[in-house]
Amino acid sequence: MAKPVSQDYFKPSEVSFGAGALSGSYDQFSESDPVEACREALNSGINTFDTSPYYGKSECILGDALYQIRDEFPRNTYYLATKVGRYGYTVKDFDYSARRVYESVAESMRRMHTDYIDIVYCHDVEFVEFEQVVGHNQALEALFDLKSQGKIKYVGCSGYPLEVLLKIAKYNYDKGQPLDIILSYCHYTLQNTLLADYAPKFKEVGVRYIMNASPLCMALLRDGMTPSWHPAHEAIREAADKAAAVAAENGLSLANLASRFSFQGRDQFQLDSTVIGLARKSEVQDAIRSWKDVKERKNSDKENKVYEIIHQLFAPYKNFSWQSPTDKELCKE
Repeated sequence: MAKPVSQDYFKPSEVSFGAGALSGSYDQFSESDPVEACREALNSGINTFDTSPYYGKSECILGDALYQIRDEFPRNTYYLATKVGRYGYTVKDFDYSARRVYESVAESMRRMHTDYIDIVYCHDVEFVEFEQVVGHNQALEALFDLKSQGKIKYVGCSGYPLEVLLKIAKYNYDKGQPLDIILSYCHYTLQNTLLADYAPKFKEVGVRYIMNASPLCMALLRDGMTPSWHPAHEAIREAADKAAAVAAENGLSLANLASRFSFQGRDQFQLDSTVIGLARKSEVQDAIRSWKDVKERKNSDKENKVYEIIHQLFAPYKNFSWQSPTDKELCKE
């Protein structure tokens, strides 16, 4: 029988399963892939699964996959994290009202075959006005009420601009109700390490856990060419493409180097977990292999040399953060 996770405090695995990859927006997978991926993840020590209603059918697919292996891995052997507030691409698809939060959490529990959710985040908080997050009869108030009822264990916020996340965290700390957890993405990567600077600021305002998502910076740091839709400006995309070429010339993978760098954030600023998009057993194995490699050995001389070149390529754009929401998401285009 699998070992239950702690119910007294959140103790995530250093690698978390990002179920956004189950949305179907990135590529196709077979019906059995999510089941095999979840089983491999749990067998490998991954105990935290992150999803959202915004991620297409992700909650349903993840919930069904975990339900199929419930005899091997009961509900108390892993943590589930989902989100509220964002239900589509543009600002028109957001609803941070308390009423919608209660409905959304209930819907998520049904989709994932559970009567409680460990973590619920306000999703992409920068898309709405500050008062819609922290105000009376709004999202955080509802989430803390659900926490008091035992339906959720931890309350958090996710988003891209770190200053927005910090403003919300400070406000709640000052009112005596600190956020439990922050989920940041694309801010501890080869191109942007601002999360390391903000981590102590979050801790100062009572945030207990810090999660980092997208170590590949939304496909910026993959081995192929950067996708044309990426929100980073052209010069950063060109630097990333050069970095991929330098890695390949030296027999290395930029994606692997990027993952390795982000995993090292645990030692740099007490990062609790890195969330990686996973949909197949092989992807889980690759992520675990990369993580174990970081734990078991130091960077080679060749890797350090390539890291130095990559850092030089990104130096003119170090810690550059793109606009979020974009004009398209704001319905200005």
